[in-house]
Amino acid sequence: MMDIAVVDCRADNKTVYALEKMGITVIPTVKVEGLYDAVATHADMQIHCLENGRFICAPEVFEHYKKQLPDDICLVKGKSAVGAKYPEDVLYNAAVLSDYVICNARYTESEILSQYNTLKKIIINVKQGYSKCNICIVNGHAVITSDKGIEKSLKNVGDIDVLTIDAGHIKLRGMPYGFIGGATGLIRKNILAVNGDLYTHPDGKIIEHFCKAHNVEITVLKSGILTDIGSVITNITM
Repeated sequence: MMDIAVVDCRADNKTVYALEKMGITVIPTVKVEGLYDAVATHADMQIHCLENGRFICAPEVFEHYKKQLPDDICLVKGKSAVGAKYPEDVLYNAAVLSDYVICNARYTESEILSQYNTLKKIIINVKQGYSKCNICIVNGHAVITSDKGIEKSLKNVGDIDVLTIDAGHIKLRGMPYGFIGGATGLIRKNILAVNGDLYTHPDGKIIEHFCKAHNVEITVLKSGILTDIGSVITNITM
């Protein structure tokens, strides 16, 4: 199975080129007309990677991804279309670790919950609906977030290492700021792609040390300020 990454169709060409140079096939997103412009093309609002290289997406973008994804990728059509306002816009915005799924279970697409219940993963229910946006997955048991509620919920679990960073300092089109999950993505088990210069964030050095402590290398996709592009969604699973 080839390595793929679903990336915002409005992402910088340098971001796309950097991924392709590493042998990753880039799948562009499509605009979801119902979403507000800042996130209308964000991958983490419309498609989610399940276990074993399978994906699930919103029904309105199913035909787009069916054409774009390789033939050996199984694509599941979600039951619920993405809505224009919270919480209908966070249906596919879940973060997945080795043993856990982090999401606001009340609003997450039912098929995603069903799939992970079958796999015996533990659902960690958090108040933050934009879980994937707010969580940078470093490995199956380590994450970075700026959300205090997520931090508290994960630390209560016991076997998840959580680095909490300052909010902001990440660019997001049309919004005051973006999130660390939306500016990153694991492109290999031990390589974290970062969309911008990590040191434009005041906690850049702390983030780098945290990743090194977990034997994860950081690769920078483009220069300039860290930019939230709705995550780099790959077929890497924990």
